[in-house]
Amino acid sequence: MNTNQVHDEIREINLSYMMLAQQMIRSDKASAIFRLGISEELAELIDGLSPAQMLKMTGSNMLLCRFR
Repeated sequence: MNTNQVHDEIREINLSYMMLAQQMIRSDKASAIFRLGISEELAELIDGLSPAQMLKMTGSNMLLCRFR
């Protein structure tokens, strides 16, 4: 696997994670905050992201999620 493939995979993981996080926050905010291990302020920020903002944010080559 070359570097470009790794970066593409990271972007795909980031987008999937952020879409899941946004869906969780919108369906049950308190549960999502607990399960994701994020603050209420961060949950509100994620909830308010537009699709364009989401794509820009997930375009990084750094993983946005973490294992707890």
